Amino acid sequence: MEYKVIKAFTDLQDNGHVYAAGDSYPRKGTASAERIAALSSTDNKEGVPFIQSVEGDEPAFPEHVGGGYYQLSNGENVKGKKQAVKAEKALTE
Repeated sequence: MEYKVIKAFTDLQDNGHVYAAGDSYPRKGTASAERIAALSSTDNKEGVPFIQSVEGDEPAFPEHVGGGYYQLSNGENVKGKKQAVKAEKALTE
């Protein structure tokens, strides 16, 4: 899946690479599902989404829906980020 940057940020997990709004993410290779989940939701240090899926208006999954719950691409809600990332990965493999 492809993602585009919607808010500029410096990626400390990519040797401090600066992403500008409109850039593709990641710039090379692939990113982990956990990293995508953090950058596409408010579940990060800044509390704002930095990337979004390029495929229409579909959110990146798992999507944080509040109260410690995450929604998977099949509509199921899972409590806990790690469990949700693992469950979503199982769905997409």
